[in-house]
This record gives sequence, structure tokens and C-alpha cells, in this order.
Amino acid sequence: MSTLRETGVWKALHSHYLSFQRIQLRGLFARDKKRAERYTVEAAGWRLDYSKHRINDKTLKLLFELARECSLESRRDAMFSGKEVNTTEQRAALHIALRAPADSVINVAGVNVVPEVQAILKRMAECAELIRAGEWKGYSGRPIRNIVNIGIGGSDLGPVMACGALCHYGERKLRLRFVSNVDGTDFVEAVHGLRPDETLFIIASKTFTTLETMTNAHTARHWLQTAAGRDRKAITPHFVALSTNEKAVNDFGIPSKQMFGFQEWVGGRYSMDSAIGLSIMIAIGPEAFCEMLAGFHAMDEHFRSAPLEQNLPVIMGLLNVWYADFFDAGTVAVLPYAHSLKRFPAYLQQLTMESNGKHVTLDGKSVDYHTGSVFWGEPGTNGQHSFYQLIHQGTHLIPCDFIAFAESLNPVGRHQDLLFANVIAQAEALAMGKTLTEVQKEGVSAELAPHKVMKGNQPSSLLFAKRLTPTSLGALVALYEHSVFTQATIWDINPFDQWGVELGKRLASRIAEEIETPDVTLAHDASTNASIRWYCYMRGQNNSQEKQEKRCVLALDVGGSNVKARISGEKLKIKIPSGSDMTPELMLTQLDKCLHGWHYDAVSVGFPALVVHGRIANEPANLGTGWVGFDFAKAFSCPVRIMNDAAMQALGSYEGGYMLFLGLGTGLGSAVIVDGRIEPMELAHLPYKQHTYEYYVGKHALQRLGKRKWRAEVFAEVEMLRIALEPDYIVLGGGNARLLKKLPTGVRRGKNANAFTGGFRLWEDEYE
Repeated sequence: MSTLRETGVWKALHSHYLSFQRIQLRGLFARDKKRAERYTVEAAGWRLDYSKHRINDKTLKLLFELARECSLESRRDAMFSGKEVNTTEQRAALHIALRAPADSVINVAGVNVVPEVQAILKRMAECAELIRAGEWKGYSGRPIRNIVNIGIGGSDLGPVMACGALCHYGERKLRLRFVSNVDGTDFVEAVHGLRPDETLFIIASKTFTTLETMTNAHTARHWLQTAAGRDRKAITPHFVALSTNEKAVNDFGIPSKQMFGFQEWVGGRYSMDSAIGLSIMIAIGPEAFCEMLAGFHAMDEHFRSAPLEQNLPVIMGLLNVWYADFFDAGTVAVLPYAHSLKRFPAYLQQLTMESNGKHVTLDGKSVDYHTGSVFWGEPGTNGQHSFYQLIHQGTHLIPCDFIAFAESLNPVGRHQDLLFANVIAQAEALAMGKTLTEVQKEGVSAELAPHKVMKGNQPSSLLFAKRLTPTSLGALVALYEHSVFTQATIWDINPFDQWGVELGKRLASRIAEEIETPDVTLAHDASTNASIRWYCYMRGQNNSQEKQEKRCVLALDVGGSNVKARISGEKLKIKIPSGSDMTPELMLTQLDKCLHGWHYDAVSVGFPALVVHGRIANEPANLGTGWVGFDFAKAFSCPVRIMNDAAMQALGSYEGGYMLFLGLGTGLGSAVIVDGRIEPMELAHLPYKQHTYEYYVGKHALQRLGKRKWRAEVFAEVEMLRIALEPDYIVLGGGNARLLKKLPTGVRRGKNANAFTGGFRLWEDEYE
């Protein structure tokens, strides 16, 4: 038996548990009218109501006695004073220094670490302000507006969670995206629709060697170099590094001035308020970031100085020990009733389980008690319609942490009242349940009544704050950090190392080499060897299939003056005069002559009329009739995709972000693309002045007005649409765009050839 289980207080707690099993929360509340008042504490803007737990005064007395028996106060003080509490790695765990006021003194090996922390925060603030002000420019001179954080574990989960939680306070002109998974899909989806010349990558890796992070970092560099013409120096402004390995950062191509370091005593899962939080600071600004640090510090000070009996992190930590070790409750549900906290349970999973998922004590002896509960959850009220059934009527005891706020960040009608009513109702229902007698009084049949009984007696905490702010978020995270430390102290384990993740990483590196090395001898177990061989076989098979399935596309740009055609991968260019007599049959007859002997697998058609769900919806104004309902697939004997001609040229002109395309040809074509999603528009015939948009900028307008007045009309419409639609940039395409000389800021001239690029893209997987 371990030393912990041999203590008198542990044995007393076990005896108390045995006598407490039949006690119901209903009875505890009935006998003590002031129970809720007595079992509520407040600190750092948070209110903890723990009255709905299966405890009484004796339980608490014994738990606090256990904490003192395990030297919680002295271990806490050792952590705050910079002692080497991370014993297996011989270092301090001083995340509390990251949010300490500038005039604090916290020594490690005789050196005050606070000035260095403050210096890093100052450099972070300078970087964030430059980006937020639009003064950090990419290789084309355009300001950075897309921030992609590449990291994993603590270098991802904290920033993802905080940026989501505090999006209400963020700079909406900036796009923040996160890449963590080595699955290439994660990177591809994150950069989809982004302009490379407006994108900054934050590479977050303490050692700058993390496999997943550096794989994604090299992919990001290749993505940028491809867009910038392979000029490596040109893309330097597009990277910053969060790391302690300056040489590796420089070797990657990032100068030291764009590197933000942090100290060895900062653990990954405790690092969101260090340089790792740069993406958060960029999103919400340095001032709000400092408010978040103030919230952290307020909870730090509460944990450091409050008596155990009034200490929020201590109470929460001891309650987790109570349920894990005496009730065999293996999980804790974290249920934030705030949509902005949707990533908070995932963040807590690393904080709690990587910290306390240990099987030996500080001196290396195996434990014979439970450590580290499984934390999980989902925002309310979503969870109520998925897994709450099991909590209410299942056979598992699942303590719950309900998190909610009095004020909504986005007040809408009754929404906040209903949200808060639900959190209170769920906690009450779990605690009080519904007896068979109560069900029968409602007139429920004898057969159905047992199914409607809720046993109740399910424990929960109510964590309330006035409003979700940077300050309250910082305090909430610190609350759970110190709760984790409290539990680790009781269990006599190290919450600051994570040796369990190392073996899998080493094996993954070895297996990756074996996958990429032909004919290597495999020396794993039979199952692992078989999995490697299966993957290598399937990968080779799929690559062959991809090569075989690559399509040859015929792209048609149908216009009021000409029909143009090209085939992907070929130099062939076809141009056929069209006009008001051009019918689909006539077009096919003329195309057949030009395409004789040429092979294609699929056809894209850009058509100058309304196209709905790939079908021509009305006859074009500048061509003949018979287009609506025409069977192009039958005529070409292969698959055909049809879209508005302006949309197809827009697709070929698109370079990320939000683009408005205007096609100045025989008529006026229009389309928008937002983050890769294309939406054809039909502005041409909408009312404008005394006529329509097309009346003033189409081919006939050019002939009627002359070039000078026609240009003025074009620029007037461009300015009106720019103000109305607020695109990132406007592309002017079509044959008459060449007649425009100096273009306004934010307006580009498109190439007619982009219509064919769009036609070829139409058959790529991402647009299928």
C-alpha cells in the first residue's frame, strides 16, 4: 500500500465515503437552508457554487486536512518562489511569472526573471501593433491581414481556445487560422482562399524541431515561395518564430528580430500567456492581452494567499480527488454555457490529462490509486441534445463543471435568459432528479413511469462570472491550472512533465523512414508490420490511379462576339465569330471542324447568361436562341459543367480573399468569390440611373459614348460597387478591360486567358 493510502486522513475519508453513499443531495439541502450560501466562494471575478456536490462539513474538513497532510501550502509556495518543482526535468514551473506585474521580483537561480518576461511582452506588443495597423507588409507591399499559427499541443490549443473565446474583442479585419495536424488537409484548408502576399505564419515550437510543426512550416514556406516566384528573401516578412532555438530559427530563414523566445521553465500547456500567445495578442490587441494577464494574476494571488477553506482552485482540485479516488468517477464533464468557449474543454484536456496522467510518484514509485480524470465536454445547450441523457439516467457518476455568464457578448432578445435558465435547470435536475412518486403524480402510466425517473444525486459545480472578458478568461484558465496543481500535490505526482508522449513520437519518426525507404526490413510486431505494408501498397495504388484519372479539359468561353476554346495542357487556341445568330447547334458544328483529332475528357462552358445549378436559365441577350435546355453532355459525349462566363473568368482570376469580378465585354458580367466560394451575379440588367448597369458600360455604351466618357462610367460603377460590396479587391476582365489605362487603387486588370484557367479549375477537386 502507498504512503498516501496509509495516512490516517485517507483512511478516514474512505470510512466517511462508505457512510455517505446513501445520503442524497435532496436531503442535504432540505436539512440546511443555508447550504448554498455556505458552500459558495468568490474570487478574481468568479463565483463558485459547490453546494450541489456530495459533501458535507465533515467531508470538507477531511479534504482540507488531506491537503495539509500532503503539504499543499508549502509546495504551492515552492512553485511561486521559483524552486525546481518539475523534478524530472530539474527546472522551475514559473508560469505565474508570465503574468506577474512589471515591478514583481521572482528569482530563478538568483536572477529576477520578470524583466526578461516584460521585455518579450513589449516586443510582442510592437509586432502586434504593426500588424493591426496594417504596417507589416508582405512581399508585394500589401499589408498582412491573414495570420496562420502553426503549432501543436500547447502551442496550438491555448491560442485556438483564447482567440475563439475572445473573438468579440478581436480585430475583424484580420483572419486568424490555426494549423496543428500533420494531415495535409489541415494546412490546405487553413490557407484556402488566402492571398499569400497578405499571409503571416507564426511558427510555434519551443525546440523548432517538433515533427508536425516543422513539416507544416516547410509546407508554408513552399506555398509562399511558389507564389513569390521562388524568392526566399522576399518571403522573410511572412514568418515569425516562437522558439528558444535561435540557430534553428535562423537556419529556417527567419531572422532573430522576428523570433520571440520564452524560458525553459514555461511548459507548453501553461504557455498561452507567453510568446506562444502572440496570435492572441494580434487578435485582441496588447491592451486586452494585458487585461487577460491581469485576470491570470488575480487568480494566482488568490491561490497563493487565500485560506484553503476559501480557495477556489483548492476546493475544485480536492473535489476532483474526492470523486476520482473514492467514487471511482473516471471523468469530469466541462460544460460552458457560452458559445465562445466551445474550444475550452479541448484546451482543458491537455492541461489536465497531460499534467496528471501519471502512474508513478515523484520518487518513482507506482501509485495504487487513481490519478488524472478524463476531462471532456461540449458547449451548452448543444450537449443537452447529445450526451446529457447518459449523465441524467446512465450508470456512471460524472461530476460536471457548469460555466456561465450573467451578460451576453451579443444580446439578442431572450437568448441569454434562456441560456442561463438552462444551465441552472440542468444543475438542479442532476442534483434533485425526479422520483417515481413525482412521476406518478403527473398521471404517467405504471409501465412508462420507471423510464421517466431521474435518480438525481449527480454532483456539479456552478462557475459564474458577470461577462466573458479577457480578464475573466485569464482568471478561469488560472483557476484550472491551480486546480491541476492541487490534485497533483495530493497524488504526489509531477504535473509539469509529459514523458508519455515521447515513445509514440520516436516510433512515428522511425516508421515514417521505413515507409519512405523501399525494401526496408521491418522489425515491429506482426500487426504493425502488416499496417506499414498495407499503407505502402495502397499509397502506390492510389498514386497510379490519380495519374490515370487526371482529366483533359476542353474550356469554352462563349461570348457575344466570339466563342473561344482551349484544351488543358495543349497549345491549341480556337476562336469562332459568334453574334446574334449563333445557336448551340451552329457552335457545335464549327467546333467539330476545329477540334477534329483532339482528345478531351470533360468540358467547361462559360456562358453569357444566368446559369442556375449548372443549367442555362434564360436565353442570352447577344446570341441566338435554343440554348435553354440544350443537352451539352450528349452533344460532346462527355461530362459538361456550365457556369456564367464572368464567374468562370473570375475563378481563373482569383488570388484569395474576397474578390469582385466585373467582365467588360459585349455586355457586363459579374461574380464574387469569398474565401474560395464563388457566387455568380447578374448585375448587368439591374436598374441603374435611368437604365441598367450594362447600358452604361457594355459594348454599345463604348460605341455611343466614346472611350473617355465610357471610362468615366466604368469607374463610377466600380466605385459604387466597391462601396456597396466592400471587396478586398476588384478584377476587371473581358475584352474591353484593356481600354482602361490607370486603374483605381484596389482594382486590377484581368486577362482574358483567365477564363480558360477558370474552366480548367472547374474540374479540380476543390471546386467539384
